[in-house]
Amino acid sequence: MEGYEFWLKFRYDELKEAELFSNLRVEGPIIVRMDGVKFSKYTKAFGSVRDEKIHKALVEAAKELLNYYSCSSAYVSSDEVNVYCDEPPFGGRVEKIVSTFASFLGAHFSRQVDPPGWFDGRVIKANWNSYVLWRLKVTLCNYASKVTGKSCMKALREIEPPELAYGTLIVREEYLKEGFDPMRKKKVMVKRRRLKEISGKDVLRYLNLKERSES
Repeated sequence: MEGYEFWLKFRYDELKEAELFSNLRVEGPIIVRMDGVKFSKYTKAFGSVRDEKIHKALVEAAKELLNYYSCSSAYVSSDEVNVYCDEPPFGGRVEKIVSTFASFLGAHFSRQVDPPGWFDGRVIKANWNSYVLWRLKVTLCNYASKVTGKSCMKALREIEPPELAYGTLIVREEYLKEGFDPMRKKKVMVKRRRLKEISGKDVLRYLNLKERSES
């Protein structure tokens, strides 16, 4: 076709190979962590990165993500959202997972707050319970150290972090719901699953119980 001769110098396979990480894949359970980009500056309009409005928006965005991709749990604290998936979506393609999850979270978060915020993402292979305990320690240390100007352990001995500082853990729980069996023409109780929010110190209690039951 006239005017399109320049296409001939491009080899599809050569340029496709330039996508260096497109074939990087991960198998099995994964954790996807998303952090707010430059949120310390972004949240000045709200007074703090731990502003309740921001936290609620992150929690709601995390729940949307869990439901859309059928992932199991999420932990929200400060400016980060951690999501646990039993099976990675997109065939485990790492670039696809981190870019899609971060943009999905940013879009749903930004529907609830103004101005909009955005996030980066990464994939982690770790035990979910242990990982959340670590992120909980990090978020409490960051809060206490910022308030007191002291190291983590010294700061936590001096102050009691507020409930919001512990973040929110979102888990799927089973519950019984009344249904109708058309074959037997009678009411029956059926198991369903729903998202449950665990906040404040209850997050630590829940994780410690899980840790003891798994050890």
